[in-house]
This record gives sequence, structure tokens and C-alpha cells, in this order.
Amino acid sequence: MISQSRELDVMKTQKSFFCIVLLLTLLSCSSTDTSWSKEKVLKNKAEKNLSGTGYREFEGKMINYDYVDFGSFRLAVFDNKIKWRGYGGYFDGVVAQVNPQISRVADGIYFMSWTFEMGGGDNVCVNFNTKKVYAHLHQADADMLEDFEVIHGDITCGPSVECAFPEGEVMGQFSTIFTILKNIIKFDLPFMGQTERPLTEQNQLARKELKGKKLQYKTESTVVTIEVKGDVTQVTYKGEETKNYLSYVTKISDGIYFISWLGDPQFSDHIVLNANDSVVFDQLSKSGEHREKIYEVLCFGEHCK
Repeated sequence: MISQSRELDVMKTQKSFFCIVLLLTLLSCSSTDTSWSKEKVLKNKAEKNLSGTGYREFEGKMINYDYVDFGSFRLAVFDNKIKWRGYGGYFDGVVAQVNPQISRVADGIYFMSWTFEMGGGDNVCVNFNTKKVYAHLHQADADMLEDFEVIHGDITCGPSVECAFPEGEVMGQFSTIFTILKNIIKFDLPFMGQTERPLTEQNQLARKELKGKKLQYKTESTVVTIEVKGDVTQVTYKGEETKNYLSYVTKISDGIYFISWLGDPQFSDHIVLNANDSVVFDQLSKSGEHREKIYEVLCFGEHCK
């Protein structure tokens, strides 16, 4: 039994290491070799907005936030990109660049996401009114206890030109992998995706407030029905069989909810519902296109059929 247990631990470690290699390979693919200076970022204005309704409000500015038990991040938004640097935790000293979508959900509330070419991505909601940040992170093919790693934290600055800038050159694949592994040893961390995180107050409130309320919205090709039932979230695309998923829901503000489910095992599915304005924000289509979409809510409530 001891031998089998050790063998399983080794297999898990090997798989986790592979997931780190894959994740960081994708991060490096999303990066460019040229890092902009703070001065250039502050002066830049992209000729065309390719990054959603919230992009211009962030452009040329920085955002800093601290996640609980995960690490801190400094972000700079410019040229339809986000450059970020990690401090503490797994990503301490890692510098990367990604192509985001940024949606303005409501006054002071934004939904941001970026994907990796071969799967996985980061999905983040920021509420500058309460200075809180929430993320549903998904690593494709990771050896995870759950589908997503749901984390939260505090916004310490931004969006502002006065926030700390993510200094440093965007890192390549091997230097990033080395830094991640070094941080795991340095901070005595489990491999990514192997930490079970308890439900926070905002997760519990979302489950309670969404219970018994169906959500229906129409996309370009179908009608989507979502119902959160405690640990299970049911999702139905019109004309298809209803499917059950583990529930990942976070209350961002009154009437605003962050909802995720693992419909697509590579990229996953994430929406933000603004029930106050009867709209849904989605940033990844079923075909895999990473582009902001805003859909009208057809029905939301106890009597929604």
C-alpha cells in the first residue's frame, strides 16, 4: 500500500510538472519579445480597440491587486495587451504579456479574461467600488481537485497612472518554468491546482441568491438556460440535452454574478450576469473565438421556463 501511494504521488507530481510546462509554454506563446517602458505605456493609444467595452478606461494605466494565499500582481494595459508581473507565491518574479478582453459590466465593475492557445486561461472580475478582485482560474488537463481554482483578494491600486508598474522584460518559456519551480520550493507550495479552497462568503451568497432562479439568454446561434442548484449548475443549449456541472459562482455586487462551468474542457465557460441591466457578458464563444459578446437576458427568476 505504501509503495502504491508513493507511486501515485510521483504520478501526480509528474502530471503537475507537465501542466506547469504546458501552461508556461502557452504563456510564452502569448508574449512578445519587446517590453514597453512605463513612459511608452502612459503615452500610447491604440488606433483600434480590439479588447472590449472596458479597454479604453484601462488603457495606459496600471492595476495592482493581492490574492489571498496566491500572490500579488501588477498589470499594465496598453496596445490591446496586458503586461503583468507576479510578486510572491507561484508567480513571484514572472513577467508575461497576454491578449485580453475587458468588459465594462457596470459602474466600477469589469470582467477581464485571456486564454492560452492550447487551452486554459484566466478569468477575473474586479470591483473597484469595493476594491475586491475575484478569479476563476482553469488549467487545461491539470491534475486538479476541482475544475477551477477560485481565488479572491484586494485591489490595492488602480486603474491609475500612479500604480506600480510591472517592471522587467517579458520572460521566455524556460526562464518562466525555472522561476515557477524555484518558487514552489522557496515558498513550500503544492503544485498548482492541488489546493482545495473553501467557499467564501461571496461564493455562498451567489449560490443562495441564484437558487431557484433560471437564467435564459440568446446568443447568435442558440438560447442558453442556466440554473444553479447548490453544488450543481445545470446548463442547457436549446435543442440539446441538459448537462450538470460543478458550481462555481461568485457574487460581485448586488445583482451581478460571475458564473463558470466546465462545458469546454480546454477553455471552459465563463459569463458575468448583470441582472440589474438584464445583460450577460461572455468573452469566449462555443467555437473558441475570444471576443467580447453582450447578450440580452430573455428571462431571469423563479418563473422563467
